[in-house]
Amino acid sequence: MGEVDSSVNLGLHVKNSSALVLLCLVWLLGLLWMHRTPGKEGMMTHQALRSTLDYHRSLPVFAARPLTSGAVAVLSKWTGADETRVLALLNPLLIAISACLIYALALSWGADSKGAWISTALYLFSFTVLFAFVPPIYTYDEPLQVVTMLAACWCLPRPRVLRQTAGALPAVPSYNIPYALLAGICMGLSLWARESGLLLFPVLAGLYLPYASKQERIGLGITLLVAVGVLVLGRLATGPTTTSGDLWQWQARFSNLQANFRNTDYTVETLVGIFLVLAWPLVLLRRLLGKLRFFTLGLVASLVVNTFIVLFMAKAREARLFALPLLLIWPLLGLRRYNLQGFKWQPSPVALLILVLGVGGTVHLAWNVYQSTVGTNTDNLFREYLTLYGISLAFYGYFSRPKDS
Repeated sequence: MGEVDSSVNLGLHVKNSSALVLLCLVWLLGLLWMHRTPGKEGMMTHQALRSTLDYHRSLPVFAARPLTSGAVAVLSKWTGADETRVLALLNPLLIAISACLIYALALSWGADSKGAWISTALYLFSFTVLFAFVPPIYTYDEPLQVVTMLAACWCLPRPRVLRQTAGALPAVPSYNIPYALLAGICMGLSLWARESGLLLFPVLAGLYLPYASKQERIGLGITLLVAVGVLVLGRLATGPTTTSGDLWQWQARFSNLQANFRNTDYTVETLVGIFLVLAWPLVLLRRLLGKLRFFTLGLVASLVVNTFIVLFMAKAREARLFALPLLLIWPLLGLRRYNLQGFKWQPSPVALLILVLGVGGTVHLAWNVYQSTVGTNTDNLFREYLTLYGISLAFYGYFSRPKDS
């Protein structure tokens, strides 16, 4: 009987792994198709990749984050391949690895294989991941930041707040110091890749601290101390001295709020970027937030602070900047129950009017109002994505009422 169960489990494992590999392959093929289409190459041309590498190595604020550029240089030296080709392969590969880590974390946190697969698909086809290398998203250090932070969470014990429900996985009896140190190193590398990861600390605290044992709290403290230590040592080793000539870069950051809302095109692009990044994940997460009160508080704090920082000190059209607080949401979305039987069409004049307005408003916004401020709307597929995104959200809101409501 045990041999039969083992064979069944092995078969399910192979099936689930194959589905995950297929999902990543579909995403990679979509990425390849998009960047091989004339006019939509984005950052994947030789000239753009070369310019990106030079830019991140010369500008002091980016040169202090040498991990991606250093990895490209090392791999280029080992393989003999041109640096631009290495960068074009490295970052998509890191995103695929991050998708595998999200799948693994979702399973570890208690999701079934279907939920874990759906949460991974939602991540891969989210706006800032699908268009990661399309201007003005300009993804560079984020893939390494995400992979190392997810690896850190993989080394941490399963959050005890997720073990409180019936049928949950058994509690971890102890928290090994070696894993705490390894998690700290991975987290420190993530912060070194992009120090904005510090804004994830409220989310991490809200997820891992509630109901944690004393031993787990000590381990988590060790992890955070090691992470901050790695960040400090890294910045001391590589952070270039700031000269008076570089101060304009920091002063210019504080003029971005006005720049992000300078006219109708920029204002619409900023608000649409926030909508495309946050709307679907937060809608899907809503049913889980009531059970995770401290996580909700941490997430709200991180979202509010991060959004204000981006609006005041960055170019909001680089919509990937709004996505940072969502990093730990993707595995959590695997805990939802995705069942079409939970939907029921209950026609109502008011609901139907809202649906029509939602669909019509989305189409009007995407094709008559929205205008990319980098290039033209034909240089990317943002309008098409916005159309599908808004219409699918409108239909979800219309059909998502419980059957017994």
